Amino acid sequence: MGKIMHVIDWKALRTLSRCSLPIVLILLATVLHSDTDESWEMLESEHFQIYYQPDATQPQDIADIAEDFYPHLNRLIDGIEMGKIEIWMCKTQEQFQAAAHAPIQDWAVGCAFPLSRRIVIQNPRVIIDQKFQLSQILRHEIVHIAFGQRTKSTVGGIPLWFIEGIAIYLSGEWAPHRHDVMFEHILSKSIIPLADLTERFPSPERGAQLAYAESLNAVAWLVKIAGAEKLWEVIDLLGKGHDLNTAYKQAIGWDLATFDAEWQASLSKRYYWAALFSNSYLFWGSLGLVFILVYLRRRQRIRRRLVELERQESQVDPFFTQDNQG
Repeated sequence: MGKIMHVIDWKALRTLSRCSLPIVLILLATVLHSDTDESWEMLESEHFQIYYQPDATQPQDIADIAEDFYPHLNRLIDGIEMGKIEIWMCKTQEQFQAAAHAPIQDWAVGCAFPLSRRIVIQNPRVIIDQKFQLSQILRHEIVHIAFGQRTKSTVGGIPLWFIEGIAIYLSGEWAPHRHDVMFEHILSKSIIPLADLTERFPSPERGAQLAYAESLNAVAWLVKIAGAEKLWEVIDLLGKGHDLNTAYKQAIGWDLATFDAEWQASLSKRYYWAALFSNSYLFWGSLGLVFILVYLRRRQRIRRRLVELERQESQVDPFFTQDNQG
C-alpha cells in the first residue's frame, strides 16, 4: 500500500475514550446521524454491524472482508468479551473528518475507537480511487479494536509505535515500499528513535510514512530476535495491567530504552548487506552494472585473443624460410 492509512493523536484519543467515553459516543452519534439528506442503514453479520448510506457502498463486501479476517484474531481476543464491532462507512471526506472527531490528517482514510469498538472509514469508492487496499485498511483497524479491547487497562500508556506496529504486523499488511523508506533514512542517518514516537507521529505524510515503517520494523525485529511467543508474552502482560516497559523487561530482559538502542544498532547491519534486495533502484542499477562489467570483461578477453592470433599469423613458419625452399 503506497500511503498511510491514518495518523491520530492516540494519546489524546485514548484519554477521551477512557475518561469521557459517554461524551465521545454522544458526539460521534450526533455527527453520524446529523446528515438529514440521507439516513443510515445497518447490515449485521456475526461479529460486525456495518453502517452505511444508500448508494455509498456495498455493505456486504465490507462484512465479507471483516468476517473472513475475524478468525485471525482468535489468539488476540482469547478470553475476552469482544461484542460486535461497528464499522461506519462515511460517504464524504467532510463526514469522515467530522466523525473521526480527532486531529486526523487530510490524507487519512480510516480510524479506530478501540474502547467503543467503532471503526470509521471513508467511502470505499474513494479508497479504491486512491489505490488503497480496502481489505488492508479494514484488517488494520480491526486489529486496533481487538488490541484495545485486550489491553483496556493499559492502552492509555502504550507507546504509539507499538500500537501501530502490532496493527500492521498482526493484520498481515504487505507493504514492500516500507523497506525502501527504512533504507533511505538509514543511509541519511535520519531514523527517528522509538522514544520520540511514543505519543504521536510526525504530521507530514513523509514523516508519518517513516514512523509507520519503523513501528513495523521494531515489532518484527522483536519477533526475529526473541520469537513470536515473546511478542505474545508482551501482549499478555499488557492485558494483565503491566506497562510496556515492564512487559519488555519480563519477556526479553530489556527495558524499552535498551530495546530502542539495540534496534537502532541492528538497522545498519540488517540493511546495508541487503541493500540490493531492499531497494529496487539499487537492485536494478547494480544488476545493470554487473552486466556491463561482464560485457567489458568478455570483450577484453576477445580482444586479447584477437591480438594473439594476429601475432601468430605475423610469424613465418621456419619451414617456409629461404634455406628450406627447393
